[in-house]
Amino acid sequence: SEHIRILEELLLHQDFSSSPESLEAMLSEDFREVTPNGTEVKREVVLQWLLNKNSSSRWQFADFEVHILAPGLAQATYHARQINPAKNSSRGAIHSSLWRQNESDKRWQLLFHQSTRVS
Repeated sequence: SEHIRILEELLLHQDFSSSPESLEAMLSEDFREVTPNGTEVKREVVLQWLLNKNSSSRWQFADFEVHILAPGLAQATYHARQINPAKNSSRGAIHSSLWRQNESDKRWQLLFHQSTRVS
């Protein structure tokens, strides 16, 4: 559980601009995401967003839980709110991520992510 939490925080807080290959290794080749407005985006779009995001941006995590769905498959759920730069009007979003453990090297990779804004 703690390892998955660290990976989630790493994705949002780490500056991957000097090591894009480490970011690419974290996202499964068949990764996809559903955005808060219901649009499905592919891996390449998310990779570009993570590589180009403001490196000083920070999020506050709450209610973090990990559920093991099957051997090598885990779901993380949590509430995240951007705190730097602060977005006063935002109450954050509820996030759900599926992490799959790679059979060959046992590394966890993000398979799916969805966030829903809190109104």
